Amino acid sequence: MDIKSDTIVTIGRQFGSGGRVVGHRLAERLGINYYDRKILTRAASESGIRGEFFEKMDEKPSQSIFMSFAGMFSAGTTILPGNDYLSGESLFKMQSDAIRNAASEGGCVFVGRCADYVLRDYPDRFDIFICADMDDRIARAMAYDDKLTPDAARQLIAHTDKTRAAFYNYYTDKVWGEAASYHLCVNSSLLSPEECVDYIINFIERVQHSASK
Repeated sequence: MDIKSDTIVTIGRQFGSGGRVVGHRLAERLGINYYDRKILTRAASESGIRGEFFEKMDEKPSQSIFMSFAGMFSAGTTILPGNDYLSGESLFKMQSDAIRNAASEGGCVFVGRCADYVLRDYPDRFDIFICADMDDRIARAMAYDDKLTPDAARQLIAHTDKTRAAFYNYYTDKVWGEAASYHLCVNSSLLSPEECVDYIINFIERVQHSASK
């Protein structure tokens, strides 16, 4: 069985679950585009808004981002209503536009950024959530940053997950990490990254094959 070339895969993930690694390898295996933080660069380019605005609101709940100095907008950019700030909602809309534009160009894997909700009306979209056992998440976080102690890693995990959940729950009508919000949930403590990719591909193939009957 072959996967359709315009297949869209969105990946939500707990911090330290290896979701980004799984997403990247999945995109490589399928030969489709991969977006994680790269979508912020695209949103900045398409909107004309400087990238640091998108960085500040990345996977964080709504907030107003105040301009404290002149020249924060790129040349030629029109200042949005309100004159002195960009709302989180405005930036989220621009980011969502960039996600939809990327998806319209062909198959993609998106990690985070509420892509599952943004692309909820797209056919052949598969929403995946990657979780892992806490001990494995702590070990992975410490591998990312060898200065972290186990306690600090645990605190970072809790804070990051809380922030991601608040962002997702604010901008969507679903609940972050809840099985009902996704098509498939995978525990990466039970499978290697490559095995996770195999499992996801097999799932997509089976669903698409069943739908084509």
